[in-house]
Amino acid sequence: MLIEMKPIGYIKSPYKNLKGIPRQSILSEDSAVIEILPQYKDGIEGIKENSFGVILFYFHKTTGEVPLKQAPYNSDELTGVFSTRSPRRPNGIGMSIVKFIKVEEGKIEIQGVDMVDGTPVLDIKPYAPQLNPKVE
Repeated sequence: MLIEMKPIGYIKSPYKNLKGIPRQSILSEDSAVIEILPQYKDGIEGIKENSFGVILFYFHKTTGEVPLKQAPYNSDELTGVFSTRSPRRPNGIGMSIVKFIKVEEGKIEIQGVDMVDGTPVLDIKPYAPQLNPKVE
């Protein structure tokens, strides 16, 4: 089975290389812009400023073989990649929860960027806390 994905847009980020990028979007107050490709611009209608969303993107700078056991951040103990939030993943799919600051024709300004400049965006979804389980 062939799975084919196409970017809907690209991130214009203050991070030009992998150094200095926050580990998670929650740790970043920096902003960036998602430039939506023209054929997808109607798809951002209804995104509300000051609401939150989930950005699914492709780790296009990750290269080489991906080990299935990795040491999570701040640990030396190896564990399975699917129990980590490492960017080194078999399919290179990333996810960040961001705040939508400004929405205009074909562009979305976001806060909480943890992506390098030029990152391909695969999808955008609204964040709905009421649909997520409560973790205690």
